[in-house]
Amino acid sequence: MLITILYCGLGLMLTSCSDSDDNDNGKETVDPTTDEDGYKIEVGEGMTMPENQFKTKVPATTDFDQAIVDALKAIDNVTDVKPFKITGIYDYFKKENITKTAYYFNFKQPIDHNNPSKGWYKQQCMLTVAGKDRPTVLHTEGYALEGDNNRLDIIGEPALVPALNANCLQVEYRYHGWSLPEGYTNKWNYLTAKQHSDDLHAIVTAIKKSGIISQSSKWVSTGVSKNGMTTAHYAYYYPNEMDAYVPFCAPFLNSLNDDRPFKHILDKKAFNDNEERYEKVKAAFRAYVGNRNLQAECVKLYKQQAPSMAASSDEDVRKNLLANLFDNYFGKMSYVTYERWEPMIPQAGDDAKKFLDFILANGETKYNGEDQFDYDRRKYYYTDFESSSYSDESSASLVRRGADAVKRKVAYFVQVCIELGTYGFVTTWVDDLLTPEEKKYLQDSGHNPSAYGVTYDNGKFINEFFEGMKKSDCHMKFVYGMQDPWTGGQIPDDKMGPNSSKLFISYGKHDDAIDKWNASERNDLLQWLAGLGFNFE
Repeated sequence: MLITILYCGLGLMLTSCSDSDDNDNGKETVDPTTDEDGYKIEVGEGMTMPENQFKTKVPATTDFDQAIVDALKAIDNVTDVKPFKITGIYDYFKKENITKTAYYFNFKQPIDHNNPSKGWYKQQCMLTVAGKDRPTVLHTEGYALEGDNNRLDIIGEPALVPALNANCLQVEYRYHGWSLPEGYTNKWNYLTAKQHSDDLHAIVTAIKKSGIISQSSKWVSTGVSKNGMTTAHYAYYYPNEMDAYVPFCAPFLNSLNDDRPFKHILDKKAFNDNEERYEKVKAAFRAYVGNRNLQAECVKLYKQQAPSMAASSDEDVRKNLLANLFDNYFGKMSYVTYERWEPMIPQAGDDAKKFLDFILANGETKYNGEDQFDYDRRKYYYTDFESSSYSDESSASLVRRGADAVKRKVAYFVQVCIELGTYGFVTTWVDDLLTPEEKKYLQDSGHNPSAYGVTYDNGKFINEFFEGMKKSDCHMKFVYGMQDPWTGGQIPDDKMGPNSSKLFISYGKHDDAIDKWNASERNDLLQWLAGLGFNFE
């Protein structure tokens, strides 16, 4: 969602997608490959297929339940069943690392659910089983299943899984990772919330019929951020398929420059109405934006620390740092409690290094005194949701989200430009200090549909979703954190159905850290689930 970029030498956060992944000419694919089932994977001209490390480096395990494997293999559309061990899960309730047996499988899906004759593709899924009679959490992943090059052995699970001692079904979002309706190309013809909701419906229906999980067991779908948006979209199209829907931190934006998320973190409410904290951050913004000499010193220091920027003009780097000031503030408010980064907030008269450290610090930064487990957890969220997919390090304006070069791994950004919308910078704190050129630079930093060869629907889908949810009888609990910028993009109160409600977390950031909530907030969610028939162990 948010693109926060630190350049080479300062913790550059880029995907492993190489420059050869560009598909600048838009020609038809020329290098098709097929897998063992004859599934055709189109590869665009000038593009290459990366290594699938789950296939090549993650071994199958002999410690598994044969009945589960047999039941999965008996499902008509299931292929490539592989039990393996997940070693990267940390149970934040028990405060210990956990190893689980997981069951990987691909599910054959129509490329176009409206016209199955167009063929099919394989969608990656994985299942962990706590018990046949336990509740099941459907993790409505909005991106690729987590892990570099598909290293699913380090994947995490939603916080509701340990809270409920639940089974967990995770489904990769179409066009992400290795779930590619049109292969490894830059075509996006079937990238919509409706098509993916149909994907989820097909998989859930098959798993429910398989006998792996008891017919009487309860189901809840959940996810954070775009994963949470996916939960809500799925509820819109299939309101009675789950017993409960719990989207965390899910924004619903109806333009490509929605100002509500950024306005939220320019308001005292995001600081729990703490006037002193609010004024301290605002003063830091004004001290930097209003001092050109300070900005020049930061540019000089930045170019020394990031050799790849040496050839860029000072003016390009200065504007880039200005954008990073806003974008990385969004990242800090999203993922890091204020207390963690308060010591680094500069004030007028501080040296350039303190200002630069503050500007560049984001949701991935390790902060002083931070517990390693909490840091690892935050980094998991940050890299899952916010990592950039651009690798043109020579550009001084990478933070500008309308990049010319389109990469295969930017499916989220493409969907933003098709139907999801996104946020824009709001500069009210410093409007009187910005030049018209600087204001335009910040305003123009949004996504550009033409960069991806798609057309934005001007909020049509989101407004239809709002009207549909208002009439829906699904059981939905929208959870938002008060510090989280995306809370500004929450679903409007008058667009919620009769069985929907909201829960606001005083501690809350852009995550589902139920274990960090206070007892009252945690009980609100868990008692609501209990009232819907979910049992706890």
